[in-house]
Amino acid sequence: MSKSGYWLSSGFYSMLHRGIDFFVGFLGFMILVRIFSKEDFGVWVLFITIASIVEMARNGFIQNGMIKFVVGKENEELAKIQMSAIWLNTILTVLIIICLLTSASWMESTFQSPGLKSLINIHCLFLPLLIPHSHNLILMQGTFNFRSYFFAGISRSVPFFLIVVYFYLSKNSLTLIQLAWYFNLAFVFAYLSSQYQVRHQFRLVWGWHQEWISKIFHFGKFVFGTNLISMLTSSMDKFLLGALLSPIQVALANSAGRIINLLDIPINSISSISFPKASEASDQKNYVEVARIYEFTVASMFSFSLIFILFAVFFAKYIILIIAGEDYLEAVPYLQLISLVAVVKPLDRQAGVFLDAIGKPSYNMILVFGTLIYGLGLSWFFIDKLGLIGAAIGVISAIGLTALIKMVVLNRFLDISYKNILIQTIRNYPKAYKLAIARLSKKKSQ
Repeated sequence: MSKSGYWLSSGFYSMLHRGIDFFVGFLGFMILVRIFSKEDFGVWVLFITIASIVEMARNGFIQNGMIKFVVGKENEELAKIQMSAIWLNTILTVLIIICLLTSASWMESTFQSPGLKSLINIHCLFLPLLIPHSHNLILMQGTFNFRSYFFAGISRSVPFFLIVVYFYLSKNSLTLIQLAWYFNLAFVFAYLSSQYQVRHQFRLVWGWHQEWISKIFHFGKFVFGTNLISMLTSSMDKFLLGALLSPIQVALANSAGRIINLLDIPINSISSISFPKASEASDQKNYVEVARIYEFTVASMFSFSLIFILFAVFFAKYIILIIAGEDYLEAVPYLQLISLVAVVKPLDRQAGVFLDAIGKPSYNMILVFGTLIYGLGLSWFFIDKLGLIGAAIGVISAIGLTALIKMVVLNRFLDISYKNILIQTIRNYPKAYKLAIARLSKKKSQ
């Protein structure tokens, strides 16, 4: 496949996957805030946050290392890499289950969230199933099979959304415990789908392959640490709001956070398809190409970010009214302020991705760890002084400082032109306009 064909095809399926996941998650959120009280919904948000942290950290331990090593590999070597990844995935999952089970009571008490322990215990029952499922998703990315990744990905989010819709339309009662069971049962369907999609690429050579286990472990340990710390950093406002204030404040922050998640669709889609290409160019010592990919992808992200900020700032009240209702209008100032994170998020995200791609995951982990430390301090201080709005100030300050440091570090290894990024960002708008006009004209002529 040509370079342009790769970006168009992979970008289409990756963006479509993120878009559908966001759409059904967003609608599901709109339904759940109307089914549950703010207190119960706050507890659910904390559970989902914990589950997301576990998933992102665990996947990070395997994902980038496995993708980096499977690129260009075939037959027996590919099978050995897969077997090694499954071994590591299994060991880490067992450790995570032990940590969750032993800390569930503490988290329920600390975050003032009755019922949180039961939700975590239910999730632990299904975590072993996520070992092969997450492996399959990573394998699809490593073999550039984003079409299969799309179908496997939505096979989890769509069924769960349909269950939520059923309870809302049928007016049947729904408890948090029931919701947790349905949330986790969706993984069963997702696993069956992903296993079918990779049936031709899934190969194992049984045994303990020390060479590949060592390579994936030593690469993945930094990415695991980075992902874990990054997720803790992005979630620290929710945890601190729960600990210092109440689950109600968590629910309010989440209503605005759902809008911020819209920004993650283009950012995560672009980063997911840029990492394999950047890794490939880095392996070939073509650092000029790596820098070009960085500039191109950050400019693409900025094109979405600028529009996003204008929309979120000027229409915040109407957004909150539509998605959550009048009970959540206290979140309007929080949404307006937290939307400014769209300025620094592309730089922070891609700098981290490209440090991994050029084989410097340790730098990324150290920098993200710094975000957690001073971000925790900043958020604690501002929440204590300003309440909900302080959470937004703390998050933006922490991510902005880390993005600046990451840019300085990345420039030590790559010759990046931020002037080019700005120029490409501006040029993307007339390009998009011309493309839209051309497609409309083509449809009219048909």
